[in-house]
Amino acid sequence: MAKKKENKIPYDKANDIKPLVAYFAIVNQGNADAIVEIFKKAGSSLQLVQMGHGTANKQIRDILGIEDNQKEIVISLIREEQMKEVTTELSAYFAASKRTKGIGFSVKLTGLMGVTMYQFLANLA
Repeated sequence: MAKKKENKIPYDKANDIKPLVAYFAIVNQGNADAIVEIFKKAGSSLQLVQMGHGTANKQIRDILGIEDNQKEIVISLIREEQMKEVTTELSAYFAASKRTKGIGFSVKLTGLMGVTMYQFLANLA
């Protein structure tokens, strides 16, 4: 017996698609865990941490007041609507101490393949 084909409504027609943002934070070594926790609390489904090494020589680091060139790069995916909460928390974290320095920037994702992948990355699954 042949299965009857169901008329399913496409996900994007039945649900509101929220834009996703990839946020990159480059921080001193040892600060990545705090950044990851901020994103987890805000509902991020994915955080990647990568070790990095600054390229400035000692003379340039001395001029800029940079003690160590060992860095951690945190890449987090989050819904765009949650970015205001995250940036507020990040600002508070970096304002708490002069030793916690870093740089962050976000990139809006304009395309993604697959509904299941979107649901996972948007933390909707």
